[in-house]
Amino acid sequence: MYKYLFIIIVLLLQTSFPQTRFGLGLKIDSVAYTAIPQNTKLMRGDFSNMPTAVSLKKFAPVPGDQGEYGTCTGWASAYAGRTILEAIKYNLSREEIESRKYSPSFVYNQIRKSNDCYNGALITDALDILKNRGGLYFSEFGYDCRKGVNDSIQKIAQERKIIEYRQVANKRSGNMVFLVKKSLSEFKPVITVFDVANSFFSPGGALWKPDSSEYKSWNQGHAITVIGYDDTTYGGAFELLNSWGTGWGNKGFIWVKYSDFEYFCQWAYELIDATVKDPKEPDLSGSLSFRENNGEFMRTQFNGNSFVTTQAYPTATLFELRISNNEPAYVYAFATDTSGIITKIFPQSEKISAFLPYHQNNIAIPDEDSYNELDSTRGTSYYCFLYAKQALSIDEIIRKITSGSGSFLQKIASALGNKAVDLNTMNITSSDQIVFKGRSMGKTVLPIVIEIRHK
Repeated sequence: MYKYLFIIIVLLLQTSFPQTRFGLGLKIDSVAYTAIPQNTKLMRGDFSNMPTAVSLKKFAPVPGDQGEYGTCTGWASAYAGRTILEAIKYNLSREEIESRKYSPSFVYNQIRKSNDCYNGALITDALDILKNRGGLYFSEFGYDCRKGVNDSIQKIAQERKIIEYRQVANKRSGNMVFLVKKSLSEFKPVITVFDVANSFFSPGGALWKPDSSEYKSWNQGHAITVIGYDDTTYGGAFELLNSWGTGWGNKGFIWVKYSDFEYFCQWAYELIDATVKDPKEPDLSGSLSFRENNGEFMRTQFNGNSFVTTQAYPTATLFELRISNNEPAYVYAFATDTSGIITKIFPQSEKISAFLPYHQNNIAIPDEDSYNELDSTRGTSYYCFLYAKQALSIDEIIRKITSGSGSFLQKIASALGNKAVDLNTMNITSSDQIVFKGRSMGKTVLPIVIEIRHK
């Protein structure tokens, strides 16, 4: 009798708890994760031509194994995500990918909260390491919990920093599937915060099929990298690269249906690296347009310093404002009038990222279904747009403009100093829209000012 009772207890324990050899290690912290700036809301047309399937799998390393340690943050961010970014950037061969895959320990050992590798960490701390300190290859640092980071290897790592990461979506924001697909279609690997159910430890094949009873909170945080999607596979699914070795799932990968992904994925972040460009090619380009609610464009002419509307507009004129960029850039916008009070109009809050990294980003201000309105202050309204190669302290720039002297254009020039790109070096067309293209020539900020005359 006792023998059978023992067997029953063992079976119950096996079905109640995950297999211990598969480590997790992601701390779930809603405050820390939600605080990361989110990608801005693009216009609906930017999502209309996404392919039905995208795969970054050929850029991924062979799935590694974190063992029973709580190091998944290092594996998802560095080993998987960072390696994929570099492989895409330089179009690496399979052999080159394996020789240049990144060490999970270089990241994890700097963010762990204890002297061993069993305690977890925040994925945002891991992404901060990649952005601010860079990374080392597996061949340089390996998977070693005892290894420290000294100054000499830190100098090597600094040369491999990513330029940015940002929040793609979270479970509360909605449209998670749509937004993650957009990132992947732009060849950005996505690092996710998963709350995994017990069945995830033994998926039994290429597709994870959680039971309906598992749709609940598990508090089993795991960092996983999304490397592709297919609208036709399993009725629509994402493919994930895990860190539990090639004996798990489909040789270390797994497909997750969109509906299951949307439930168990809590937050998603995309990694962004600089692109390799011919220095002779334009590195700043985009367009701006103002259009009345009757459909008529508010046309402008370039006077050598700014763009001025060809006619004056009455108070209460309703108009659309559209901005776009065709080269990755940090974009900021603010407006003022004769009162001298400056209002930030993009990003609308600190929770929105100013970085626009896609091949084309089209943004409506304030949104696609609303209009701007000219106020009752007669004279000239000024709209300033800054297209920057690096992140700007926009509040500090606005403070300098507000406290400066001279015309609005002179204040902007003084605030930007020698960082400003000369508009006259750009290829510019101005009529219905303002379209610009050119090279930054070692400068970092292109200021574009539009003057709207009131009557």
